[in-house]
Amino acid sequence: MAKKKSDVYYLDPASLSVKKVKVSTRQRVFRFLRSLFVLGFLFAAAFVASTYFVESPQEKQLSKDLYVAETRYRYLSQRVDELEKVLEDIQNRDNNLYRMIFEAEPPQPKNGLYRNYTEFNSNQIADAIVSTSKQIDNLANELYAQSISFDQIYELARQKDRRMECIPAIYPVSKHTSHMSSGFGYRFHPIYKVLRMHTGVDIAAPKGTPIYATGDGKVTVAARNAPGYSGYGVVCRIDHGFGYESLYAHMDDLAVKKGAEVKRGDIIGYVGTTGASSGYHLHYEVLVNGKRVNPVYYFFIDISPEEFLEIFEKSQEVNQSLS
Repeated sequence: MAKKKSDVYYLDPASLSVKKVKVSTRQRVFRFLRSLFVLGFLFAAAFVASTYFVESPQEKQLSKDLYVAETRYRYLSQRVDELEKVLEDIQNRDNNLYRMIFEAEPPQPKNGLYRNYTEFNSNQIADAIVSTSKQIDNLANELYAQSISFDQIYELARQKDRRMECIPAIYPVSKHTSHMSSGFGYRFHPIYKVLRMHTGVDIAAPKGTPIYATGDGKVTVAARNAPGYSGYGVVCRIDHGFGYESLYAHMDDLAVKKGAEVKRGDIIGYVGTTGASSGYHLHYEVLVNGKRVNPVYYFFIDISPEEFLEIFEKSQEVNQSLS
């Protein structure tokens, strides 16, 4: 009988002959299972090694792409931070320079509209994406608000010439026939004899001295003993636009009527001593956005620096006003 490669032989020491090893079915099954186990173990080891320790070409390319994406993301995030700083500088210039030049209020901040970021919740880098997305959305909202603010600044600049014509900026009576008798601030009232806030300046002048509109505007009050102006006597009030108003009180007579359009330098009335007054003079007030301010600071067109200093120093004296 021919020998098979799988046959196993052994030397019998008793008979000094070679005999064939007889393998039982149980041994055959055990050997088969052992071989199967070894093969399974080797396959599992190879699978684990290839999965966790050896990158496939696709995984290597994905890792490379991810590295590039992270690098570009960090660069974009840095650029967003830089743009936010640039925008902040623009906003500071807008609020503290341009609007100061035109005496305009800074724009009111508005709540921006943001997207729903729940779509990123399942992403492994969700926090980074949401953070940068919010930065970009906030930047877009602020840029839109800033563009509106610049439109307003442009409109203010376009109206600058007209604004300068309307600002109450001249002395309301002739400098040669008048003098500053009392300034803005707390003064002793000539009739009530108490220290009280004097909301304008008193300019003493002869009866009948012409009173001039200090800026272009529209007459809103022109009457004797007008409602809401108790003690002012014959009073005239002009709305110059752009938040400016001027008021002229204790006049002897009016030269304009309510609703009239006036130009700077037009005669609107004459010096008198009507109302709660103790002598011939003009009580003159300037209002900015409804708030009374010191009129002296607006005498800057038709007087010299020396004349301004003289008027300013006189207006600072705490004395008795004429009204």
